[in-house]
Amino acid sequence: MLPSIHKKLVYLDQSFLSAACLEADNPNSQNEVRIFSKLTELKVRQRVFVVVSDVHSRETSAIPDEYVGSRRELWQFQNDLADGSISVDWDEVFVAQWRRIFANQDNSNSFPASDIGLDNPHQFQVGMRIQLTNHWRPKLHRDNARPRDAVNEAFRRVFERQLENMPSCEDARDCLSYVRELWYKNIRQGIASWRQRRDLHLQMEQIVKELEAGRIPVMPPWEAPAPFCRVVGEAVQELDEESTLQQWLVSLEGDSANLCACVRIRSVLEAALLWKWKTEGATVNPKKFDIRFGQSRQNDIDHISTFIPYVDALTTDNDMRNLCKNEVVADELERFSCKIFSKSNYDEFEAWLDALLAESMTHNVRVHHREK
Repeated sequence: MLPSIHKKLVYLDQSFLSAACLEADNPNSQNEVRIFSKLTELKVRQRVFVVVSDVHSRETSAIPDEYVGSRRELWQFQNDLADGSISVDWDEVFVAQWRRIFANQDNSNSFPASDIGLDNPHQFQVGMRIQLTNHWRPKLHRDNARPRDAVNEAFRRVFERQLENMPSCEDARDCLSYVRELWYKNIRQGIASWRQRRDLHLQMEQIVKELEAGRIPVMPPWEAPAPFCRVVGEAVQELDEESTLQQWLVSLEGDSANLCACVRIRSVLEAALLWKWKTEGATVNPKKFDIRFGQSRQNDIDHISTFIPYVDALTTDNDMRNLCKNEVVADELERFSCKIFSKSNYDEFEAWLDALLAESMTHNVRVHHREK
């Protein structure tokens, strides 16, 4: 069995990857190019593991058809960086974290890499390995993609509805309480919906028996499943379903610390964004809306709330990093040791990588002396 070494896990966002891959000749992208070179060297030395996720698939697939060459090039670049190991999406992490809470496992190891779909990123690699191309991922997202304007209009309606129903809030912390109540409500509705579908399945068995006996059964009412119905089912799969659901409902009545990490992080980012909309207003410019509140920003929230507990470093854009420095958001994120880098502090990212390179060289010298 190959030994494990502790590699640093690094999540690179789409803006960094695009600059390093598609804009490498641009003078404004030279920081990213230099950082990428150091990351590549650290990968060869097996000191870092680059995390790429299905969020990348969605963002890459959104590149317009007239730039299909760039779309393919960027996906190949990202996939190679991660050695073909693509991490899971937010909803799968939601399920994994809740299942660990249900099992009451030791919190000292509460965020294993298996949660994000990585078997063992710390394993020492020897020789050649088979690498998946994962070309189906961007294609799947491309086939299922909705027009960006339609997606952003849906986000705009969500913000407006939340503001319309918001109680009197004096500050961002009040807004956070409101947003988390919405999350509690969504999960409770998901639990109720899953129970209803389970009971409906049992009722259908009885209906079949009634029909076979020549009797006309009473048909139960049917409702469309709630948005969280599917993930609730996955979270309780192969567990004692009813007692687990009851445990879940009890946890939603308690302190917000009982929430899984990805919901805590996501809700605080959503609250900060909603409060920003309330206090500063929203732009009518479609491109600016996309960046500040719409699909682009929601993808940022996706990758930050998913990966902050699992990776050692993560890149994002300047606006998102500033949102993470918001007092309410920072209070939540300080639970985790992940470093957040953006273009405005890439010098700190480089310094961190330089320290890892120096450390790896020192380690190699020690090994060489021991072998002598």
